[in-house]
Amino acid sequence: PSSFSSIFSSILPFLNGGYSPMPSHKLTFPQILKENNISTYGIHSNPNLGEFFHYDRGFDVFLDGERYKIGKSHSNNMGFKQHVSFTIRKIVNFRNLFKSLIYRLYGFNKIKDFLRKKFPLITELLLLFTPIAYNAPYIVNKIESYLREGKSKIFFWAHFMDLHSPYNPPSENIIKFRQHDFAPREKEFLNKNIYSNPSKYRITQEIFNDFNILYDAQINFLDEYLGHLFKIIKRNFRNNCLIIITADHGEALLKHGSTGHQGSIHDDLLKIPLFIIETGKKSSLKKIEAVVEGLDISCTILNYFDIEIPETYQGRSLIPLINGDKFKEKNFIISECYQKNGLLKRNNNEGYKLISIKKDNFKFVFNEENDTEFLFDIKSDPQEIKNLIKIYPSKANKFREIKNQHLINILESTSEKSKIIKAIPALNLKKIKL
Repeated sequence: PSSFSSIFSSILPFLNGGYSPMPSHKLTFPQILKENNISTYGIHSNPNLGEFFHYDRGFDVFLDGERYKIGKSHSNNMGFKQHVSFTIRKIVNFRNLFKSLIYRLYGFNKIKDFLRKKFPLITELLLLFTPIAYNAPYIVNKIESYLREGKSKIFFWAHFMDLHSPYNPPSENIIKFRQHDFAPREKEFLNKNIYSNPSKYRITQEIFNDFNILYDAQINFLDEYLGHLFKIIKRNFRNNCLIIITADHGEALLKHGSTGHQGSIHDDLLKIPLFIIETGKKSSLKKIEAVVEGLDISCTILNYFDIEIPETYQGRSLIPLINGDKFKEKNFIISECYQKNGLLKRNNNEGYKLISIKKDNFKFVFNEENDTEFLFDIKSDPQEIKNLIKIYPSKANKFREIKNQHLINILESTSEKSKIIKAIPALNLKKIKL
């Protein structure tokens, strides 16, 4: 969730009141787009991005694929369909039943995949009582239907969950990477055993390869539908459309002895793809070697729409960099999240600060939980294995200065906001002269 806060508000996650839920005083770029008469659409199935976490702000249409998975603590805010879904889930544990069918019943996956690809809207029905999410066929179908409205200025944000665990790609995508599909029990072993508890097993080369094949096949499935989406975009916007493809995190894939994307800031999770394409431009694809941040995405979008970037935003527009114009890189890059015992947490009441600072070829890591520090030369040691904190004391001290100033900024930004918020109810508005 910390990366989404940076992408949407262009402010580092720990500053100005944290990130989960997104504080109401953090101005998101969809809010700015809407204020400038741009139609805004959003679609997702991420449990960290629903209305409860305030990511719906600024969207004219916000399709929340997690809306039926609301817990008991939020049941007072449910609509009719949500109440029906909540009641059904209380009576029957469809989540476990659905997983049992996936891993035990031969042919179930093929039928499910066929129906969801052929009839994307069946996803809406399954969403009521199964653990499924909006998949790529459904999201692409929805984007196409909204584009038919023909609005001139439009922004669409779509978050695809197809690459999240459990990795369960269709057979036709798997056989592109191996001779035959995995048996249901093999998928169950890789997803439930290896993914959930890798430290309990001896990871052979075969297990490592099979685990990565599942992920590659899942990418291949998503890639197919991104291709469909690009054709739809090209039909509707031959010119003047900016496409940004990125991710909110990477995936460990059994590196550093872990899977998924829990409380870690190794480069396996931090180094993510970023593609920026403008339709109508005939320039060839080029790779730009520059250090950029999630903070820059919102600024780039606002710049593309010729909207002034707020002074509170910490990012920069990447359009000058893309066009080959002058672009000053930052001296250092900060990444951060809350974690406890290696698991992601939402705030400082639940977890501890985990901070990474990158400068030149070095990366400094501070773990508040056990007050440990690491220093890696990420050019000569990209796997981040050798801790150089004692070998380069002078360099370590310079990183500590940056870290300590950042911790001061966190305290100051939080305390100032809290003072203002607490003072608002005490204001006597009658005495204010206009």
